[in-house]
Amino acid sequence: MYLSRSSAVRYGSCGLLYFAQGIPKGLLNIAMPAWLASKGMSASMIASYLAIIVLPWVFKVATGPLMDRFQFPAMGLRRPWVLGAQLGMTVAMCLLVIIDDPLEQMVMLTFLAATVQLFAATQDVAVDGMAIDLVPEEEYGRVNAFMMFGKAIGWASSAALSGVLLTTVGLGPTAVLGAIVCAIVLLGFFYIREREGERRFPWNEGEHHAAVPAPTSITALIKALNGVLWSRSSLTVFLILFFYGLVNGYGDALMPIAAVKLFGLAVSDWSNLVATMGLIGAFLALGLGPLIDRFGIKKMSIWTIAVVFAHALLLAQTEHLWVDETYVLVMLALWVLLDPMASVCVIAIAMSICTKRVSATQFAVYMSSCNLGVSLGSKLFGEVSETANYPDSYLLLALLLLFTLGVLLLFKKPIHQAPAGAPVDKL
Repeated sequence: MYLSRSSAVRYGSCGLLYFAQGIPKGLLNIAMPAWLASKGMSASMIASYLAIIVLPWVFKVATGPLMDRFQFPAMGLRRPWVLGAQLGMTVAMCLLVIIDDPLEQMVMLTFLAATVQLFAATQDVAVDGMAIDLVPEEEYGRVNAFMMFGKAIGWASSAALSGVLLTTVGLGPTAVLGAIVCAIVLLGFFYIREREGERRFPWNEGEHHAAVPAPTSITALIKALNGVLWSRSSLTVFLILFFYGLVNGYGDALMPIAAVKLFGLAVSDWSNLVATMGLIGAFLALGLGPLIDRFGIKKMSIWTIAVVFAHALLLAQTEHLWVDETYVLVMLALWVLLDPMASVCVIAIAMSICTKRVSATQFAVYMSSCNLGVSLGSKLFGEVSETANYPDSYLLLALLLLFTLGVLLLFKKPIHQAPAGAPVDKL
């Protein structure tokens, strides 16, 4: 069970760890906003909650340098960080049992949710760095597909169960159930190692055999990072991820609130819809990986984002059809379906230009720009909801997607010296 030796172990491990990341997302980012809306909380307050709990993902940029600098190589370069973050996420989810009345304890709920997200974000940085270190470049599309597949399965199943359990047994038991699943993933990953000869547990014997050395100081790390961040390709990736984050955050706030308050769905109906379409989207995203590897990251990203743009624009222009329950359900379902597919493409773009020497930090910087966009996007909807109607809100979503498309057209992957026999990425 070594990540360096087996593509199946790499795909399975990354997918399973991303599945664990999806559990808090399903509860805190998907089911919770709909539940709070059903209890009468205002759209602006829910949007503020979402904006705050995303902030730990923005500060992944600080986690990356720590991860590249402070390591316990005998257990692997990234694996100890993965294990520690997974443990923290499990414990933090258990602490949600102290919330009895979320409307009265909104500050505490937001703080604990942000703590859960902090550990989830740290685990994410570690897994991404591990993937960039150990996955051959020609497998990036497929490993991203498995990651998004795992995460979609996680948040879809978590959202479905949470939507039912929140309204029946409350937040505490729902959170504990999620923590138990996270603990099972933690125990499973103890039996996976990065490379042969490394320790499974700290007290075992073993040594590190990595081919890529880590920087020896924070100064060296900053210098190495500075050498790769300011190219045209890198700056374009910053913009792509930021605008895609705006789209995600705005949509994550808009869709559940509209589903409950505008279209009249019950919390369980919305959660089940997200679960069903999320699972279908996960399987489609899994099939998207080989297409990315064959046709190129840029081309597949443009087509995918263009479809999401057309969906948002159509929804904004068809208010007269919103009385048709079938039409509404189809349009909401399509939004959920397209999310994991678009994420696979956009994340593969960022991964494709990362340098192995500072992979965790560089990728964390890119993803922090995306998560900053998510936080600002949720806050943006909170501000817009005070004055704009829902057609205008959907029209703004389409405009954000149009900006994302425009920046995607500017992306040009830097040319690296490929090893003999390696496939050429088609842009």
